[in-house]
Amino acid sequence: MTDAQRYARNIPIYYLFQFATGFLIWVPVWIIFLQDERGLSLTQVGLMEALFWITMMLAEVPTGAVADRWGRRTSLALGGFLFTIGSLCFALLNSFSGLTIAYVVMALSMTLYSGAGHALLFDSLRCLRRTGEYEKHIGRSEALMTGALLGSALLGGPMAGLWGMQTTILIGTIPMAVAGSIALLLREPPRTESEFAADGLYAAPISAADATSDRSPQGLVNYVLEGFRIVLQRRTVLWIIILSGLITVAFEMPGFFLQPMLRQHGLSPEGGLLDGALWSALIVPGFAAMSIGALLAARFVGRVGERRAIPLLMFAGSFFFLPLLLTDHLAIIAPIAILGGLHAMIRPIATGYINRRIPSDQRATVLSIYELMLAAQMAVLVPLISASADQIDFRFAYGLSAGVVLTFGVYCLFLWRRSHQREQVEALRRISIRPAPQASIRQELQTNGRVLHGVSNGFNGNSANGATPEQAQSLVSTDSDRG
Repeated sequence: MTDAQRYARNIPIYYLFQFATGFLIWVPVWIIFLQDERGLSLTQVGLMEALFWITMMLAEVPTGAVADRWGRRTSLALGGFLFTIGSLCFALLNSFSGLTIAYVVMALSMTLYSGAGHALLFDSLRCLRRTGEYEKHIGRSEALMTGALLGSALLGGPMAGLWGMQTTILIGTIPMAVAGSIALLLREPPRTESEFAADGLYAAPISAADATSDRSPQGLVNYVLEGFRIVLQRRTVLWIIILSGLITVAFEMPGFFLQPMLRQHGLSPEGGLLDGALWSALIVPGFAAMSIGALLAARFVGRVGERRAIPLLMFAGSFFFLPLLLTDHLAIIAPIAILGGLHAMIRPIATGYINRRIPSDQRATVLSIYELMLAAQMAVLVPLISASADQIDFRFAYGLSAGVVLTFGVYCLFLWRRSHQREQVEALRRISIRPAPQASIRQELQTNGRVLHGVSNGFNGNSANGATPEQAQSLVSTDSDRG
């Protein structure tokens, strides 16, 4: 099997990995499991979520640097196995502190495969010179993951009705162990720019300062620092990270409240098989919409362009908050599902935009900074909005989510658009001052002509190099043809 075939094989293997990580049959019942069987309030659940995202925020970049330094495949496998341990503890521990520790372990495991997977896929495609397909393949892999979540939602409710929620969570640990095993089948692609052949069409654009300096990190801390330097210097990357994170958090919050909202309407998965099946049927539309959204991401960005894609999704999603604010009927499951589908489109589009602007050496680190910023926004907004739902009502929480998009989101959109325009102007300037191929050939011919003149003078002066004027003329002709 050739190297190209091995790298091409990474694509379906990564699909399988993503499917396995999404097959978590406890997802439809985990919040009410904490409320009913562990006695936690929604505020405590929100606090656990905050600690979960704080852990991701603190661990994302170091684990991304681990993937860049020691291998993305290794990071993916460790993430799968560690998540298995965390979910086992989540099912078996009873205290708030124990459940929180289990949740923190799961958060840590997710940081090991979040940025590493995207980096491995992009560099595999780069080896194949197919980076233009990134959004398509990451969208398909995300769709498979959410499709697995959809299947989990279908199975989780009936299983909880038949065997109880704790048993359902224990069974859900198996797929993550399978995911860790699947990761070991991946072929590690090159992880540094120096390992790739000259491929200007596929390499990230670099500044003049980068081109004249040697920035090869030699330690874990240096990988982290270099990743932050790249993000802070490339403002298009910085602002798209912040903007896409805000939109993702705001659009995801209505789905976060879906389970307690259904309980508020008198529904429960614990009444038996039929009740569990009904519960799953109401959870499924959100996951189905997420799967469809991930599949449509590449087609959408191809149709409207990467500059318009995220702003269009942002304002379209804001419109779907209106029915959530106007009614408390179960029919709002439909706009909640649509919001889930829209936020599922954000990640493939945002990471594709970022990948094309960063070098391979720090690809997983920078993508982990993307996840870090998302985690930081989750850590701040989720407990705040969850507490508002506890203290006031769900509609106020939905309004708070929409307000985040229409205030902070709009401001970040303005800053990103401005930095994007500056980047385009700078790219056009560099192209305009680059010498044309004809000019390079003309310059080389002139140089070779001067060489020929000097060589001829040498012959006239009885040069000792042993060549004839005809041989010198042949040498110049050969060099000119090569130019």
